[in-house]
Amino acid sequence: MIRKLTKNKKGFTLAELLIVVAIIGVLVAISIPIFSAQLEKAREATDQANIRNAYAEVTAACLADNKASDSTNKTDQIGEITYKEDGTYSCEVKATQSDKTKWESGTTVTIGGQPVKAAASWTISGKKDGKVTITDKTGTSASPSPASGS
Repeated sequence: MIRKLTKNKKGFTLAELLIVVAIIGVLVAISIPIFSAQLEKAREATDQANIRNAYAEVTAACLADNKASDSTNKTDQIGEITYKEDGTYSCEVKATQSDKTKWESGTTVTIGGQPVKAAASWTISGKKDGKVTITDKTGTSASPSPASGS
């Protein structure tokens, strides 16, 4: 009976298990920065899509001149289109990107023919004459573009 116990050597040694754990640790350490970078790119793409969507909504409101009183589109990141008595339609978009310095390494993207930089929020505003502008929270305004041409 004792011979059967000593001959049965199935299983892994402690050294083998430690090597496997070390390899898994290295793989996790490599994958975390890659995952974080992809997450930041996804947030940036979400911000750009929200700005494009708001730009299109404000453009449509300017062209239709519907006074935005019946606007029902309200989501987490894109606010309602508001109408002011001076004939201005506007909409605010809040950023999902946590760190604006990581927004494509600080480069500018073009939305509706206007350069858009990273910010905490953007205001898209337009008038009945078809000029729509995108302004970031710092107050930097892109050059206006005609609503019908975008």
